[in-house]
Amino acid sequence: MNKKTAIIKKILTPISKAMMFVFTLCFGIVAVGATIANANENEVTSFLGGGGNNIVYIDGEDDAGVSDFYQSDYNSVKEVRGKGFYFSQKMTEEGAVLLRNENNALPLAAGAKVSLFGASSAKPVVSGYREGQDKADGAISFKQGLTDAGLIVNAELYDWYANSDYGRKSLYNSTSFGNVYSINEAPWSELPESKIAADYKTAIFVVSRVGGEATDVQLRDLGEVSRGFDGKNGNYLILSAREEDVLSNLKAQKANGVFDKIVVIMNTTNQVACDFEDKYDVDALIYMGSTGSAGTKAVGEILVGKVNPSGKLADTFWKNHYLNPVLANWGAYSYNHDSANHYSAYPFNGASDYGSVVYREGIYSGYRYTETRYEDTVLGVPSAGDFVYSDAVAYPFGYGLSYSDFEYSDMQMSFDAENDSFEISVVVKNVRGMDGKNAVQLFLQKPYTDYDMERGIEKPAVELAGFVKTDLIAPQTTERYEITVDRKNFAVYDANDAKTYIVTEGEYLIAAGQNAHDAVNNVLAYRGKTEADGMDEAGDASMAACILDNSAVDDEIFSKSSARAHDTPNTLSETAVGTEIVNRLDFMDPNRFAGVTNTEEDDGDVVYVSRRDWLGTLPSEKTTLALTNKVEEKYDITSHKTIVEEENATMPKFGDASSDLTLAMMAGLKYDDDEWNKLLDKISQSDMFITLTNCYGFTPALASVAKPMTDEDDGPYGVSNTEEGYSSMSSEGVIASSFSVRTYRLVGEAIAADARSGHDATQKNLHGLYAPGLNIHRVTFGGRAAEYFSEDPYLSGIAALEEIQEMQAQYVVACPKHFIFNDEESNRNGISIWMSEQAAREIYLLPWEYACRADMGNAHSLMTSFNRAGGLWTSASDDLMEHILRGEWAFDGYTLTDMAGSNGKLFMVYDDGFMNGTDCFLDKGTMSGFSADMQRSNTFNTKLRQAMHRLLYTVANYSAAMDGYSNLTRLQPVVVWWKALIVFFTVLFAALCAASIAMFALSEVRAKKEKQ
Repeated sequence: MNKKTAIIKKILTPISKAMMFVFTLCFGIVAVGATIANANENEVTSFLGGGGNNIVYIDGEDDAGVSDFYQSDYNSVKEVRGKGFYFSQKMTEEGAVLLRNENNALPLAAGAKVSLFGASSAKPVVSGYREGQDKADGAISFKQGLTDAGLIVNAELYDWYANSDYGRKSLYNSTSFGNVYSINEAPWSELPESKIAADYKTAIFVVSRVGGEATDVQLRDLGEVSRGFDGKNGNYLILSAREEDVLSNLKAQKANGVFDKIVVIMNTTNQVACDFEDKYDVDALIYMGSTGSAGTKAVGEILVGKVNPSGKLADTFWKNHYLNPVLANWGAYSYNHDSANHYSAYPFNGASDYGSVVYREGIYSGYRYTETRYEDTVLGVPSAGDFVYSDAVAYPFGYGLSYSDFEYSDMQMSFDAENDSFEISVVVKNVRGMDGKNAVQLFLQKPYTDYDMERGIEKPAVELAGFVKTDLIAPQTTERYEITVDRKNFAVYDANDAKTYIVTEGEYLIAAGQNAHDAVNNVLAYRGKTEADGMDEAGDASMAACILDNSAVDDEIFSKSSARAHDTPNTLSETAVGTEIVNRLDFMDPNRFAGVTNTEEDDGDVVYVSRRDWLGTLPSEKTTLALTNKVEEKYDITSHKTIVEEENATMPKFGDASSDLTLAMMAGLKYDDDEWNKLLDKISQSDMFITLTNCYGFTPALASVAKPMTDEDDGPYGVSNTEEGYSSMSSEGVIASSFSVRTYRLVGEAIAADARSGHDATQKNLHGLYAPGLNIHRVTFGGRAAEYFSEDPYLSGIAALEEIQEMQAQYVVACPKHFIFNDEESNRNGISIWMSEQAAREIYLLPWEYACRADMGNAHSLMTSFNRAGGLWTSASDDLMEHILRGEWAFDGYTLTDMAGSNGKLFMVYDDGFMNGTDCFLDKGTMSGFSADMQRSNTFNTKLRQAMHRLLYTVANYSAAMDGYSNLTRLQPVVVWWKALIVFFTVLFAALCAASIAMFALSEVRAKKEKQ
């Protein structure tokens, strides 16, 4: 070996070998990274930024045919936010409820001095939602709100609370044992005596609770988890020991003359048990829910009488929550797997056993239980037992006091044959007090007969059928108000015999009342009952009357859908769709579905609560189900991800560039216009799949058809995910408590204006909001109660309908949530919900009908839920998503899942969703999720195309995202910077890799030659 060869071997060969190794490794890393990044393009772009499309016009600028959906009435974000604060105040003025006012303790005199007590007096619950609690930047404090109303607030005491270690931030703690809500009130012993000034004669104690997504508030002793919990028996919704200590000392101070009055303000959405007022000599009690941006100003105005309270409770307020029979089946309970006849494992697509809950109460939740059992007690029904209404109920549904006394008289009724409805009018008189408003409530009583008992049909004593909020009425002044009651309200769902809606034989009574209990007493008085029969107060027989005496069962009149579908996007058909209404939910009733049995009953049936036998049917403990092997394949929870090919299905056309159609050209066309097919043909298969599985707070732009990106956000209180502070409404329960259509519309207008205005820090001009929340307050322990309206489906439906219409008048697409049966939070992921179809239709689905029917609320979108209906994920049920939603209600918007990209990923799968009526996934989908089976399935791709059609139809016709788009608008895809960077490094390292390999090979050749 010569010297030159030695140098080559010692220097060049190792260097070239090292370079070859390094550059090959780098090329491999970049290649693998590029594959992963491109498969997750949307998620990477969302994280790194830089995506989107440029808008271009052919033939230069275009000003003809430009979409101009939305013109703001506001000139700046500041103006929108200011109006939002004003709306927030007005909403609470209408919805806050005066529950107690002993000896006319309120209103306070102008200039009265008050002391605010309670940790939350300085740090109130603004949104009623723990994650969003601090996002309502600049919300008005209690001190400011009361001061603005003319009250003088004890500043030294307020400042002590504001600077103490106690406060709203400690209402919620997370421990290693799980999520635990803590109250953490400041104990009386730590209050500096010097801060309690003797000349501040009114003590105002603020009681707060806060709930949140994914966690219900605790009901029972949690053992290890509840250590340090400042409550009793683990119940978050009773006064804690410290709160009672504060009230006890306030009572003592009042007895000693330090205070003249004690006022309690309930700053919470989840109702605290009202069993303390007499015990602690409370003079006045106000329920205000969460404060929103400016609810404290409304409370200040109410305290001094500048506003006469007129809110009425949207829920029953319990004295003792434990007397609510629903609580026996609140939570999630494991299926019984002990028997050889039951599944030994319950994999849920590889996930853990999420368990189940049975709605044993059927229709008897909230006031439907309390008022019905009370009536049966008065009527002497033996099975009613020794039920004492006042032991359970503190304030009934619809209850609310005023600084005025109102009386009703001269109820008149007529039938409107053209609209198939009844018109009921009542004279309302302000007997004494000050100018004030009153919410007139009408309740319907359906006959409960042997016919119902034999067929398992349940009917409550009364149910809300109509209401109206009066204008301001001056003292000694009368006004007549008319309320329309649709005859559809007279129907009941018979799941066992007729298997549709029917109107049974018998007398139908209508009763006007100040609340549900007042209405029941009026019905009892009409039937000749008095306090001697056990009534707790006398009723007014003149405020109840027979509105219909039906001579025979009618199982035809409501057996077909009366919904009217859209002929064009903005016109409705003259005739109803006429879809047959039949049992669709047998699969979620354990007594009608062979796949489950009740382990506690010999015959395996679930015993639902029935007024024919209260004592024999009321649950005292949880109901445990067992899965059997007799589960039909479609509903077998252990087998998912099935694509069943439909006969004669053909593969749709994809990526056909022969047409020049764009989405703007589709506006106004009928849904089934053939032009839509030509437009859909243009979209590639991959674009279609990626677009529909990447709806993570937006829907992506689609260049092939010039679809703009639409931007959506939460939520029920207003825009939530902005860096800039936003105006927040109070919780939906207080919105509902206004019993005011005008207020419902005001809220819709406010949150839509906020969405469309843009925010200084983010410049977000939103095109949709995930609102309103539309699940039911099954019990008050639901963590997300702040996002839902009421225990009553009719009230919830009307509130949603009006709010949605106002939102969409500004071309903000409403996306109510969560469809359906998502009434718990802690156990929402995959929990199986079991109930009777009567309960499902009359309680839980009814608000959604009002919100989503094409001829009613006409919501253009909706969000589905995490849970299962029976054993089937709600989004994978064609009975719910197609037959009821689109068939019976003629809904023609698009559907979106809840968060399918994280905790729901194991069972919220593309196959099940797209195959059964789900259109978009709140996910960051990738092509790796587009399996070979999906890609080649004629049926799956037909469903995928249908989903895209629904999304595009909604955007083209109802979304402000189309502003500025015309027939000439095109989208030019932007080269994403990170993709360009990946291409650069891929080429670079490929070249370097090739060069290093060549160098190594050359050095080896030269070394070999030199050796020779």
